[in-house]
Amino acid sequence: MSIQEAALYGDLVLALRDYTAGQLADAAPAPSADLPPAAAVDAARARLDDFIRTWFFTSQRELYDSTPREVIWREQLGEQNPLPKKYLAEVFGDDCPICQAMREEIENAEDDDAHGHFWGYAPDTCLLERYDPEGAEERWRKEFAQMDAWEAEQEQTRSAPEYTPPPTPPPQLTPDEFLSVLRRPWLDPELHRAAQKLTEHCDVPQPSGPGRARSAGSGQAPYRRITRDEALSLITGLHGQGVDVQALMAQLDAWPYQNVALDWLSDPERNTALICQALDQVAPGDEAELTRFRHHRDFILALARLIPPGVRLWLSGWLEAVTYGAMMAAF
Repeated sequence: MSIQEAALYGDLVLALRDYTAGQLADAAPAPSADLPPAAAVDAARARLDDFIRTWFFTSQRELYDSTPREVIWREQLGEQNPLPKKYLAEVFGDDCPICQAMREEIENAEDDDAHGHFWGYAPDTCLLERYDPEGAEERWRKEFAQMDAWEAEQEQTRSAPEYTPPPTPPPQLTPDEFLSVLRRPWLDPELHRAAQKLTEHCDVPQPSGPGRARSAGSGQAPYRRITRDEALSLITGLHGQGVDVQALMAQLDAWPYQNVALDWLSDPERNTALICQALDQVAPGDEAELTRFRHHRDFILALARLIPPGVRLWLSGWLEAVTYGAMMAAF
């Protein structure tokens, strides 16, 4: 739901309150001399305000026993909605091994705030669709048309002939360099190829300086391209943490743009929220920009399915170490 849509729904509630107050006042018995017609409307409006206030303060099953006011104030403060343990069977009810691992992680946490799993209220349809089905149909028609155009573009890209660079002469190694290579830990060649791919596409955050604010997904500073040594360290660590490296590389191959920020993998919830906020700010007619942000959102969600929560914690530490090392090197 967009910010404008939510604000308009709030205006609608107040308009319905005032309209209903007038209807209730008109349907009531003739007012006495002690209660003029305007006072009757005010009394009906006060009763409706009590109903609205009670609704805000009453927990709801659809909100996992949270009240609407709690959910709204959390979002206003930039906080998330913790998933109660009592609803684990409902959320992780299938036989997916990843889902079962996440469920065990939540069950073993001390309380609902400690396990690090959250939920967001996002109904499949909005209120406007009920009253404007034609508009909803037109909206989805445009959405599917954009998706078909993107898939056609990807198919055309995949059908392009691959470029094979000419062979280059092998580097001349000194005896000492040759012996140092022999002493290196042996790694699967697939990991070396994956590390090379990371150096071509992936960026790591840099320490923020004065006037340099981070903007995930923007491709602007403070990000820099990952080095070969950093990429090899990262891909080896992810492999050791049990990440499917081939699936991760397949996602990178499918990415239609150049840059991939590695903190998309470590904090997908935050970065997806930033992308959704950016979507709401794009002009409705700017289809290219809307499509680009949707690609970013879907790509981050796809990466989140490949990086379990425990690995995200490890990756956050790895990114902190790389960022701190770069900052110390600058001094």
